[in-house]
Amino acid sequence: MNRTIDDLDTPQLLLDLDRVDANLAKMRDGADRYRVALRVHFKSLKCSGLARYLMERGVDRFLCAKLNEAEVLVAAGVKDLFIANQLVGSAKMDRLAQLMDKATLAVCVDAPEHVALLSRLPAHGTRRLGVFIEVNVGMDRCGVETPEEALKLAGQIAKYPHLELQGIQAYDGHLQGQEDTPERARRCREGLVKALAIRRALEGAGFTVPTVTGAGTSTWETAAPVDGITEIQPGSFLLMDGSYHRLRPEFGVSLTILATVISVRPGRYVLDVGSKGVSQDFARSTLKDRPLDQVLKVNEEHTIVETKDSEVKIGDRMEIISGHCCATMNLHRTAVAIRKHRVEAHWPIDASGRYD
Repeated sequence: MNRTIDDLDTPQLLLDLDRVDANLAKMRDGADRYRVALRVHFKSLKCSGLARYLMERGVDRFLCAKLNEAEVLVAAGVKDLFIANQLVGSAKMDRLAQLMDKATLAVCVDAPEHVALLSRLPAHGTRRLGVFIEVNVGMDRCGVETPEEALKLAGQIAKYPHLELQGIQAYDGHLQGQEDTPERARRCREGLVKALAIRRALEGAGFTVPTVTGAGTSTWETAAPVDGITEIQPGSFLLMDGSYHRLRPEFGVSLTILATVISVRPGRYVLDVGSKGVSQDFARSTLKDRPLDQVLKVNEEHTIVETKDSEVKIGDRMEIISGHCCATMNLHRTAVAIRKHRVEAHWPIDASGRYD
């Protein structure tokens, strides 16, 4: 059936594939220009249909934030996957072991306890689990602080034949929303200096450290030219939101939420989706192609919009641009892939609503 978005019920999350394609091409051109690998972050996407769509277009490296996202990606056929997090607990070790037969995997560590847990994983033939030492590049979340900490971890990793030190994780999530562009670039480079100093210390001690990976949608272009950076890991560039688009307008917004006007009063109208369907934790949502309309208030099931357009009527359709694409994807269970107003696919957002 040849359907258009006019046939869809609302609220409905939409993905504009033409903009996804353009965003991917732009980022791949940048990665090729600076001769770094592109590893797409799935924590923003959460949708196996979109992952398969990207694989069909040549994306062969992904990373994710949680083990449930890794399970979704492996089930979708991804073969090269980095879980950019510390996994703790016997249940997670059992789940990780089940994935090791199906894909080339890597995880993060920043403490001896992490390596001790990974050491108990069963051997999987000649397949080894990749291990990245996370460095705190300013986010003050996880990550080692000194070369001495990294050297201790590398020595511990080397004791186990089924573990392999693959590199340094240097993600700068604290800078992704930094609006001062020169300051964002300065702090990005400062963090990378720290990460590369730790890499040099490891190599000086005889360890092989083939990969230094990091940066996101807002910092990739600062990180990619830095000598020693081998891989970038943006994800939100494919979707975009109001906050990211303000910082990196060269990437188009592909993610919107289709909504219906359900009430009209002088100077305002109300849409049939609220905070349960549109995240605003980074910025207030906006209306696509309606720059003069302003979101006044968002309740759980309603978005109240101020307008000077006296022609708005009950039943009109609007597309909302979220304030945070990653969290908005997590609020929905299906995505409709569209191209030029027509529906191409319905995809489950398999990893949404899960935190394991």
